[in-house]
Amino acid sequence: MKLFFRYFAVFAALIAAYLLFGAGAYLMPDSAVQKHVQRTLANGDMNEDQPRAILPQMLQTRMDNYTDAIILNQAYVMRQEGFKSGVLSVPRWWAPKLPYEVLRDGVDGQEMEIWHYARYWHGNTFLTRYLLVAYDYVNIRLLLYIVSSLLMIWCGALLWRRQGWQTAMAVVFGLTVCFAFVMQFSMQFAPVLIIALAGMAALSRGCNPAMTAFVVGSLTCYFDLLTAPILTLGSLLVVQAVTSSEENVWRGWWQSGKSALLWFVGYAGTWITKWIIATVFTSENVIADGIKNMVGRSSGIDDFTRWDALTNNLQMLPWKYIALAVLVLAVLMAVRFNAKGWRRAVQLLPIALLPCGWYLFAANHSYWHNWFTFRAQAASVTAVLLAMMQMVDWNKLRKKKEDEEL
Repeated sequence: MKLFFRYFAVFAALIAAYLLFGAGAYLMPDSAVQKHVQRTLANGDMNEDQPRAILPQMLQTRMDNYTDAIILNQAYVMRQEGFKSGVLSVPRWWAPKLPYEVLRDGVDGQEMEIWHYARYWHGNTFLTRYLLVAYDYVNIRLLLYIVSSLLMIWCGALLWRRQGWQTAMAVVFGLTVCFAFVMQFSMQFAPVLIIALAGMAALSRGCNPAMTAFVVGSLTCYFDLLTAPILTLGSLLVVQAVTSSEENVWRGWWQSGKSALLWFVGYAGTWITKWIIATVFTSENVIADGIKNMVGRSSGIDDFTRWDALTNNLQMLPWKYIALAVLVLAVLMAVRFNAKGWRRAVQLLPIALLPCGWYLFAANHSYWHNWFTFRAQAASVTAVLLAMMQMVDWNKLRKKKEDEEL
């Protein structure tokens, strides 16, 4: 019971912090926010729907200006209907046009219909509004890139110091082949990457895995708009599995399962709490809207199956590079096989299936948005590589190299 109240107190503190964060965003000076949105539009920074960050021929490098325009729209319009609506309903302009066109027309003074988007917390919108006080969109992108890059370096250094270069390289490789660098330039994508990196860094520094998973699940719900939420869970479980001293397979699975359950409790609990608060304090039935959209996101339609949603995401991976990494590790396993590593490897492999389970559950959303939901598989790639690494006797491999040098 004491443990229950501890988690409840943490959850209550998080919800209070989320509401205060939204209230603070509402109170930011409109003049500064609007000036930087107008500068963004004047510079042509939102004139495309899905521009490519680099490698323009690759679908995986598409950025989501579509949703980022909605985020800027909400940050601009937030104070038009009063405090409760701004923080809980999150109003925005709407018209049957692309979001960046709606934003441009609204800023130009055209009369627009107001829509509400209350089923999400919209922590990314609130964060954007804070940043718009000082920066336009291009400079916000640069700031996200700097912060996420420094966090990635710090996380990699912590993993290297605690678990060795192999673990650090597996995490970096998983993120790289899933084009995580594209996430660094978007308000839609960046929060999930930053939360995943921060969670891995926290575990590397010895934080309690169960509580970390609970808090990370809640933060993911607050800041994310269903981009690749399971990435934050998969990243945590991978680091937990390799840093744990537990050798027993069943107990290792139990620890991973407990953390996964607490992540889902934090994630779903935070979402449901928003629906309840918004329904109670606004005139909207956000609970009904949330349930309706959850069913829609997880359902299929006549044109495709859940299996199609899964394969649609799998085909986005650069398999030839992943196969090369697997081949290198297979050769190392053949040269210096570590039979004792099977326990840790077996603990890691189920984690690789988490994104697949998500795609089968959220089939509708995962099918249509595979060009960004596929990034959750960074955890899958990392888990598979780390499982193989457990089966390599690195000490003997190092000794053989030293003997050859002598």
